[in-house]
Amino acid sequence: MVDAVSVVRATPPVRHDLGNTRRARRSGAAQTASDVRFADADEIRRWDELILRSPDEGNVYRGSDNIAGMVVGGGTPVYLIVGGFAVIAFQVRVPVSGPLWVLIGPPVADVHDLIAAAREVAAFGARHGITAVRLRTQLRANANDEMALRAAGLRRTPTWLDDSTVLVDLRGSEHDVQARFKKRARKSIRRAAREFVVVDRVPATDDNCRVLYEMLDATSGGRFHIPSLATTTAVFQRYEQSGRGQLFLARHCGEVVVGAFVTTFGKTALYFGAGSVRKRPGDPTECGLGGSRAAYALQWEIMRWAREQGCEWYDLDGTPSSATITDESHQRHGVGQFKTAFSEEITDYLGAYQIDIRPGRAWTTRQLEICAGRVDESPLLNRLRRRPVRPNPDYVWLHPRRRSR
Repeated sequence: MVDAVSVVRATPPVRHDLGNTRRARRSGAAQTASDVRFADADEIRRWDELILRSPDEGNVYRGSDNIAGMVVGGGTPVYLIVGGFAVIAFQVRVPVSGPLWVLIGPPVADVHDLIAAAREVAAFGARHGITAVRLRTQLRANANDEMALRAAGLRRTPTWLDDSTVLVDLRGSEHDVQARFKKRARKSIRRAAREFVVVDRVPATDDNCRVLYEMLDATSGGRFHIPSLATTTAVFQRYEQSGRGQLFLARHCGEVVVGAFVTTFGKTALYFGAGSVRKRPGDPTECGLGGSRAAYALQWEIMRWAREQGCEWYDLDGTPSSATITDESHQRHGVGQFKTAFSEEITDYLGAYQIDIRPGRAWTTRQLEICAGRVDESPLLNRLRRRPVRPNPDYVWLHPRRRSR
């Protein structure tokens, strides 16, 4: 089973005069922001170089190509230097409540550094009229760290990125890589060859982007948002032009049945967007790949390409958490079973947390999000709207009281 991965994971000209500079009321924010500043023009020009120097070596979402994709989608990037490291933020304007900064980062070593950085960025944001700051780091999930964040006044919030993923080790020979797969994946790759599945690396032309987009759209079926065809095409072509992206289309019996777009940053490749034909027109819940095993052949060709680019890891980007991977009622159960065929280990991230600057307004924003999220996942409303959407048990931010017990 193949899911459609959102092409633009965040929604956000570079603006440094971001709103009211009156001193805002702060809750938990540090009294100084000496370690936080806006990046200068030269640092922005060398952005990818600076991100790769980060202790965690960054990721695709913090790179210049993704930032350009955010701009295409109407986003407003804010380039920051936090504790000496490059950190990208996106400003999101919320009606009534005021603007938020959403950081992809910073590259902290532990939860104590995260709390300190959050307070410093909040103090800096307060001087620029920001209501709250959200941070989504690469720190792994840990119950003690979650408690420390709550004790420090930070609250779990929705994230633009998936909080659980599968990382495939690409090091060693091709034999070494496949030896780490489950038996099911190896057999499926061989089966696809017997079924004469062909996977092509194709240019990101308008026509090829449209082919993949139509499968993305069919796989989505209204269950989650995907950007427009124009935005998707522009983003794919931007990555291709920079040499950090490749479009793949897999054919069975001459017909395209599944496709993907993959990006790279540093030593990691990312499964950036994918979709497949559906079993029945208009039904997004069941893929139509049958017994061809084309999805497995596609993944193997992606990994071969990523290795050629010098990548050591392949991020399959999005799966149920390690706590819910065996839950058959999970709306992404099939996705998780497919992806863990290539690596059994699931990486759970700590998730996104918010520090309030203007507490009343920030609280309003969070409550509106929670209400909207519960409406979106309501079984009754989705039956009425004929949307095949089921509650996601990994959306812990939807039930903060339950989580805090």
